[in-house]
Amino acid sequence: MSLARGKFGVEYDPVDRVRDGSSPPFGWIAAVVALLVAASLVPAAVRRFAAPPEEDGTALGGFAPPPATVASDAPGEPAPAAPPPVTAAPAAPPAPPPPPRVEVSNFGNRPQKVKNLLMRLDAARAKGDAELELSTIEQLRALPGDPAADLEGELAARLGELNFTRLFVARSPQWVREVVVKPGESATRIARQHGSTLASLRKLNEPVSVDRIRVGQTLRVMNHPRFILVVHKTLRRADLQLNGKFFKRYALRGETAAAAGFYETTENLRAFLAELGVWFDRADRDELEMLLPKKTPLTVSDS
Repeated sequence: MSLARGKFGVEYDPVDRVRDGSSPPFGWIAAVVALLVAASLVPAAVRRFAAPPEEDGTALGGFAPPPATVASDAPGEPAPAAPPPVTAAPAAPPAPPPPPRVEVSNFGNRPQKVKNLLMRLDAARAKGDAELELSTIEQLRALPGDPAADLEGELAARLGELNFTRLFVARSPQWVREVVVKPGESATRIARQHGSTLASLRKLNEPVSVDRIRVGQTLRVMNHPRFILVVHKTLRRADLQLNGKFFKRYALRGETAAAAGFYETTENLRAFLAELGVWFDRADRDELEMLLPKKTPLTVSDS
């Protein structure tokens, strides 16, 4: 079908002119479709150009900058906490001054020989020379006439500390020897053979245990020590001697009930001292139990 000029102008022609090839069949259809598409796009274009810019600042065809972080007051969405201010670490407190060194050198009007020994004693302490300190104290205490009698208590206490360290820390060959375990020997038997105690054998060999020894093992043991404990009832002190020389001093607790005289310790030193009425602090008593073997001479003096 097609449109054709007729008697009254343009009129509908029901005759299909395609059959005779005089008119293309789709030209007018394409025109109609184009008009419909254009009609649908025009309102959208008008709205697009008439719309104001977006609130986020995005221009047509542009890119929006990243949104800024805004604190929220909405419940359940607390604002992120601000980072804590950076503060410098507090400076370390200054080191305390070293404690003052105890001086024994009260020279006064002492003889020059005593002054010289006291100066040497101060120098030995300052250098940490234990052997020089020990020998100097022994010389001071051996001077005739007790020119340093007012320092006797301090000198005796320090000498006891040095001797104990020399025995159990330095393991001085003056008092200690090494032995090799033989078949059939035990730690108790070795200690008794050398006139010592099992407790002192344990102390000398720390940190090695002597409870399970083996043949060929080397042990340190006191070499036949000759201890004598002298108890002074009036002065309330007890002086321990080793091989004829002063070793250490111990304070007594309370009065001594034992009569002046000569005694020998038993296997149970604690019970023996309690029977005599000689009392020591617990730490001192334990130390004497470690040192003194059975039948150690004990002298009680009225002084």
